Order: sequence, then C-alpha cells, then structure tokens
Amino acid sequence: VRSHQNVSGDASEVARLLSTTTTTLVAGCPNGGPIAAVTIPLLSSGISGSSASAGGGKGIMGSSGFGSKTTIRIMNNAGSILAKIPFPPPKHELMDLSTTSSTAVLQHRGPGDILTIGFTSRCVLVVVLRDSLTLCYDLSGKSVLPPFFALKFNSGNHHTASPSRGGQVKLSGTELLEARVYEGGCAVLGVDMNSSIVELLDEHDDPAYADGMDISSRRIVPKSSAFSSSSSSSSDHDPTRGDDSPFFLAPPPHYAIVTPLPTAMFSRSKHLSFGCIAVLPRQYSPSGRPELFLSTSDGSVVVAEANPSTSPNNGLTDVDCRSRINDGGGMGSSSAPIISMAFAPNGRFLACFTSNSVLTVVSTTFESKVLEFNTSSGSSSPPRSMAWCGEDSVVLHWKNLGVLLVGPYGDWLRFPYGEDDEMGTAAMTGSRVGDSEVYLVQEMDCCRVLTSNVVELLQRVPPGTADLLRIGSIEPGALLLDASDAFDSGSSNADEAARSITAREGY
Repeated sequence: VRSHQNVSGDASEVARLLSTTTTTLVAGCPNGGPIAAVTIPLLSSGISGSSASAGGGKGIMGSSGFGSKTTIRIMNNAGSILAKIPFPPPKHELMDLSTTSSTAVLQHRGPGDILTIGFTSRCVLVVVLRDSLTLCYDLSGKSVLPPFFALKFNSGNHHTASPSRGGQVKLSGTELLEARVYEGGCAVLGVDMNSSIVELLDEHDDPAYADGMDISSRRIVPKSSAFSSSSSSSSDHDPTRGDDSPFFLAPPPHYAIVTPLPTAMFSRSKHLSFGCIAVLPRQYSPSGRPELFLSTSDGSVVVAEANPSTSPNNGLTDVDCRSRINDGGGMGSSSAPIISMAFAPNGRFLACFTSNSVLTVVSTTFESKVLEFNTSSGSSSPPRSMAWCGEDSVVLHWKNLGVLLVGPYGDWLRFPYGEDDEMGTAAMTGSRVGDSEVYLVQEMDCCRVLTSNVVELLQRVPPGTADLLRIGSIEPGALLLDASDAFDSGSSNADEAARSITAREGY
C-alpha cells in the first residue's frame, strides 16, 4: 500500500486497493458508548464471511497476504482515539488445560485469525478468534481476563496443541462457524456443530448466580485472583474453576462462565446442521440464564438452555416454527432456512431473515407472528447486517442499496448510504457519497449508523411526537401546541384553543 501510494499519490486509489484486500470489523458499546474497529484481511479462500458486523461474525479460517500485525482501536463517537490494542499481543499467559499450572506461550497469530469483536453492556470489549480463543479488554485497552478458549476441541478435556516456529507449542481450540457477542458475553458455534455460551460477569453480580452454574461449566478468573491457585480442588484439574466458598464471599472484579452445549449430538441425531445463532439475555429468558437460539438447515429454530445437565432433553428444544416463518410471504417456499437473527432490545421479539429474502418478526416464544416483509424485489442477496431500531423497527443494510428501515406495520423507508449518487439525493437525505461501508449499532431507542465520515442516529418518530405534529390532530398535546402558537402570535384564538382542551377532557 505504501509503495502504491508513493507512486500514484492518489488517496482514492489507495482506498480502492484497501477495499479489495481488507475489511474492517466495527462494534459499538451500548447506550451511545465508544466504538471499536479493527482492520483484517479478506479471506483468500473461496468461502465468504461476515465482512463487517457489530457483534457477530461468520467464516472459515483462511490465509491471506495481509501483514502479521494490526491494531484494535477504541474511539469515541467523534473519532478521537481512547485506546489502541496491538494484535497479536507480544505474549499470552495462556492456561494449559492439561495441567494445573500456567504456561507462557508465544502465539503466532495474525489479523486474519480475528472472527468478530463486540461490546457487552458492562463496557467489556470481546475479541473472538477463529479457533474460539477469546480476549477481553476494558475501555482503556487493558486485559481484564486471561485468554481462554470458548469451545474445547471436540468437546474433549484438552485443547489441541501443535508445534510452531521456534519449537514452541501453539494451543488451538475448535474452528468456529459463527460467533456472536451480546450484552452479557458471547456465544460461539463450531464447524462440528458444538456450541457454548460465555457469560461475562463482574463484582456487581450476585456470586450465588455463578455458584449455581451448570456442572459442565468452567469458570475463568483473572490470573491475579486467589481463585486461580485453588484449582487442585477441582476434580477435572481445570485451573479456571476455583473453590466455591471464597468465591462466594469475595468474587473477583471480572470473571467468566463458559458453558458447553450438546448441540452437536442433537445435530447428528436429527440429521441437520445449524446456520446462524442469536442469544436471548438472561433477564428476558424464563430460566433466568441466557438461551442460545440456533437456526437449522430445515427451516426451524432450536433453543439451547445454559443448564443442560439439569434440563430435560439436555436443555435443547425444537420450537418447530417452520410453518410460521417459512410460508415465504406467498412465495411457495416451505423450507427456507433462517440465515440471520436478531433480538429486540426488550427481548420480546425476534427478527428472522430467511434465505428466500423474507424478513419475519415473531415473538420470542414463537407463538405469534408480528411482521412479514418480502425484500426480494430490492435484492435477492442477504443483507450485510441487520439490527433493531428501538423496540419496534428493524434496520437492514445492503451494499450499494443503502439502509432499509421496516416499521411495525410493514411501512418502510430507504436511506441511500454509500450510493454513487449523481442527482444529489445523498445530500438531501444526509447520506455521504463514497461511504460504501456502513455499520449498524443497535440501541434501546434508536440505531447508530456508522460510516467512515459520520455517526448518525436513525430513529422512528415516536407515536407521541407523531400525534403532536400530525395535521389536524385533536390530541391534547396538539391542541396545547396550537394554543401556545396562538398566544405567542397575540391571537385571541389562544384562549379558545386552551378551553377546547378542558372541554375535550371533561374538566
């Protein structure tokens, strides 16, 4: 890139070169918090992955000619750098799960190993690599937990170990198909259809919650914590699980619970595979623990609870939503699998996008369908990202088509982000020409739209505001606004407008 820049001196040529060889993962901290971004190489293999998503990623491990190092940047919404995290770190103090001691291992990893990044609601940045190695940082770029594998190799007791250059041993976990960061941690799905849920907790959580974790779960604590040295009491010699009594009395500032889920067994018994995942946070689930939703190849959804050892059927339930979701909006398809899912901020609804380009919104219990919207007329390809805009609208983004906002009654608006607009539409709508990369950050009451130039808020007009400003509205707020305008203009109609409010309300 530097040599190309020196020769041509054209920044646009360099930008085009980077767009064809690299991609940028972007994630936003909830509630308008900081933004994290990292540039990684495009996979050279023929398998495509999620190019840039806030909180989720897909793909199979591939090689690339990209450099051996990159930087994870944490910045505010104005673009000012808050912290820089070099990747890969010079050394990892990884825990060798075959022994009770810690071994300093130099990891030969590159930017292409990063699968996804995302923030939790506690402002912890989670970086998930393609072999399920998980890194956790605070907003200052400091590591809050030792690196750990979210998914063990073949669900066995040990990770694989392969020699690397210099005679050192490189630990590796299970290759991932997808990873999703949510407000309470992250979830991963391996290529072997095994999965796990990682709950990131801190000192403000009730220690009794961690004490009641599943028997198959393991606990990750900081190396400086006294609990990391008490692993000898664990029956499986897992140094990430400490003694329960001191942990209950004084939990560490940050810790994690990793719960493996027996989804591979279910996949083999039902002769199906899983496609995408979504996590329902524990505060919205009936069990009080997070639940993993996995779409199946036959068009249904499987719900996996985070306590498989004590739940019927290993905590796995096929909700059998094929007829409810896969009627295809009249397209005649009966088995279109779901390729993308996203939960509403209040946990009441689930947005599902199927392979036949139909957006379906159902309740979390799959008992009712709220919305069905066919997008095939605009594009037959799946959206690059999908998120909620508040609690009643869904936002989808397609490259070169812009951002589509779908309301609760099927009403929609399109915002042409990233289009090469010669007629000035971009200037009228607020879009920036040349912003081909668009990232969506889901918020409680809006959706942040991030581009290389700006951060914008996309929000559906609240019903109260619509009632206030609608032409001919007779709502009390609208009548009061008319009375205020009349009073400011010195009109005698101000008193009449004010009296009409009391008369309408019966005062």
